[in-house]
Amino acid sequence: MNAPFTATASRTSSYTDARLRAVMPEIGADFYAMAGAGIISFDAAQRWIEELTFILQNQTAYGFQIQLTYPNGQQVALDYRVSSDGSIRESSTAGGIDYYALPAGTRPFLFVDFDYSAAKAAIVQAYLRQHGWGFDAHPVLGDVVRDRAYSKDGYGMIRGKIGVWP
Repeated sequence: MNAPFTATASRTSSYTDARLRAVMPEIGADFYAMAGAGIISFDAAQRWIEELTFILQNQTAYGFQIQLTYPNGQQVALDYRVSSDGSIRESSTAGGIDYYALPAGTRPFLFVDFDYSAAKAAIVQAYLRQHGWGFDAHPVLGDVVRDRAYSKDGYGMIRGKIGVWP
């Protein structure tokens, strides 16, 4: 006898504004370390933090990358993945990268892996367009080597490195 059955799937999120506020200082420290090394300006670091905070508050990103292009065209990236399923239970401090060792003339770019299906995607897209963002960039591809995790009570970011770092 074949009886009909119903299955449901649910997904809970560990995101809260307080948890994001606990994680953002570690991400911001990564940005300010780049600014200290002259890779980006301090104004750019602050702007990236503010814009990423807005994106993440509205839960419209799977993650993001700080993409760095060396003068010879080689690309590396810091790849940050959002973990909001409650599974992340470790938290590192920021750092661990010698930005001063990057070749002179390295160019930075902030790429967001945008969730176009998110409930507030249209609101965030409008905000980002007002801030000069485009939506045609691509991620740096390659093997991601897990480096750090920044988290609070099951919500956070997992940072990995892509490419050959000095």
